[in-house]
Amino acid sequence: ISDDLNFWPQKISENLRNYWIQRGSSSCQHKNHGFKESVVQLEKESQRRYCSIALFQRVHARTGEQFDRTWLCYSKTSGRVYCFVCKLMSSTVSKLTSGLNNWKHAHEILMNHENSKQHLDAMAALCARKSSSQIDSDLVKQYEGEVQYWQELLRRLVSVVKLLCVRGLAFRGKNELIGSSNNGNYLGILELLSEVEAMRLIYLQLFVTCEELIELMGQKVLCVIIDEIKTAKYFSISVDSTPDIMHVDQLTVVIRYVLQSGPVERFLKFIPIYSHTGSEIARIILQFLEENGINIQNCRGQSYDNASNMSGKYKGVQAIIRERCSVAYYIPCTAHSLNLIGKCAAECCPNAVEFFNLLQNLYSWFVSSTHRWQNMSVLEELQSDENQPRDSRLVAEGFLKKLQQLEVAILVEVWDTVLERFQKTSLTLQGSKLPVNSAVHLLESLLEFVRSQRSEFEYYEERDSEVCCQSRQFDEGCSKETIFSPRERFRCEVYLPIMDALSSAVQHRLHSYMHIQNKFGFLSNICELSKDDIRHAAIQLMETYVNDFEDCFPSEMIHFSEFYKTVSGQEKKKSRNSSTEIEMLLLLDGNMCSHIFPNVHIALRIYLFMAPSNCCGERSFSKLKRIKNEARNSMGQERLNFLSLMSIENDVVDSLSFTDLIRDFALRKARK
Repeated sequence: ISDDLNFWPQKISENLRNYWIQRGSSSCQHKNHGFKESVVQLEKESQRRYCSIALFQRVHARTGEQFDRTWLCYSKTSGRVYCFVCKLMSSTVSKLTSGLNNWKHAHEILMNHENSKQHLDAMAALCARKSSSQIDSDLVKQYEGEVQYWQELLRRLVSVVKLLCVRGLAFRGKNELIGSSNNGNYLGILELLSEVEAMRLIYLQLFVTCEELIELMGQKVLCVIIDEIKTAKYFSISVDSTPDIMHVDQLTVVIRYVLQSGPVERFLKFIPIYSHTGSEIARIILQFLEENGINIQNCRGQSYDNASNMSGKYKGVQAIIRERCSVAYYIPCTAHSLNLIGKCAAECCPNAVEFFNLLQNLYSWFVSSTHRWQNMSVLEELQSDENQPRDSRLVAEGFLKKLQQLEVAILVEVWDTVLERFQKTSLTLQGSKLPVNSAVHLLESLLEFVRSQRSEFEYYEERDSEVCCQSRQFDEGCSKETIFSPRERFRCEVYLPIMDALSSAVQHRLHSYMHIQNKFGFLSNICELSKDDIRHAAIQLMETYVNDFEDCFPSEMIHFSEFYKTVSGQEKKKSRNSSTEIEMLLLLDGNMCSHIFPNVHIALRIYLFMAPSNCCGERSFSKLKRIKNEARNSMGQERLNFLSLMSIENDVVDSLSFTDLIRDFALRKARK
């Protein structure tokens, strides 16, 4: 039921009239909304006129006392004011029932209306309906008491649903019988509440099915997130897919946008897909955005993995989306790119492939036996243990000989050092608030680290010789035409190719992010640039985003650089754990300066909208596996989406009170 009087029908039904008599006009007034929709400009006047909050109060002509006009309601859609009482109780059409927007004479019209016979009769009718002298007053009191009871009961039910949804726990058990030990988490918690708070079990039996509550709560969380996206205006999109327990491919949709606290990434929905072509996935994305009223023209970034159907230059998803919005730039997932870099280096030469096969076989051999798993560090003991089967001792002996080779020992040291740096970098790249510039700087530093390792062969050789308790030598091989010594052959054919493969792969992946770095890179070091450099960078950004910036953007950016330099060190320390760009955005919002630098604020938001990774989508797969598991494989798609949404975006769920939902639900459930 809409709280906007503009949407009320001309002929009010009895159910609608009773509903609003019970609720009152307070939720319909919207007197603190802002009145921007009420703008009116007459032909003979240059000044625009708006609705004023002063209209909602009547001033006594003699004493000057102020009385609230509780009957006056503002419509957020039509920008007009209405009389709540006349709209509800009177059949006569007037200016206040059809909507008033004559702001020049509004005070006079309102004074005449509240003294009119139509308004006074409507007020009398409303008071008569609400008075205790009506025939069914006892029934009304009984009904109101029942509504109050249902509200208290529903408040507990909503808390139980929130608890189970946020933790991703199952609702149902083997049966739905009160008192059964197998009736599931939902009924089990309700039984506990009934014991603690003396709730009547007869009412619990009416609420065995909790689907309606899950749907209403999930829909409200989704609406809150979509409203945040529309308020933020700009956004970037990230999608990925994985099969669920029933082998249905589920496409996860994640939107990144910027709040006052910084960038956030929100999961919205799982969509089943039956084709992996770029055109089909792009069609599903565009259809989803359109259904939820999200304008694709406000998309400023895309982040997917490096699969050809997503990243393809001509038929990939990113290319089709850019046909609809040319500034929705594609950024490959940095964390996924890092995995591909490691994979490329691990397959660059036969010795590297053989090394990882050795590790895989060693792990598989240990994990296949609990005894061996508990003695992983003592291959020598397993080799000489007479209690072990002969084939196990032979396998242990073979592994031991392989591991005693100096080449293997050096590769262990090299890969341990390199992969440790890759792991730390990857964890940072997976952060939801990491901006693109920081991701590029991390990859550049990783490139320099790998290049520095190219000359560290002697260090690894010497370190291995010191650590080993026995002398190890390079494999002499069986070739009679050996040009290099075994040491030089290993260095030139194994060590250097691995380092070169890592360097070239990192450098190749870096090129994918340089187009964004070239556009927004100046933001991170704006204090070190000259005015001409700042002006040139701002002009370049304006040429890219022609519909987002005003002509004064270059001068505004120069002004902002001076403002940022003069900020006290104490204010900078408040957000020292965040990136420079996030610190700038928080500085503008915290000092209420966004209206002074509106174009700078837009530039920072567009930049921070761009997601350097799609790891948030990968994390949603973990929830998918937990919520739709083997014991819950018959779950419907709508239920899966609402449960996943409330589990993943649990901070949004915790911030909502669901008071309106509880009241409306109680009014429907109470016996009339």
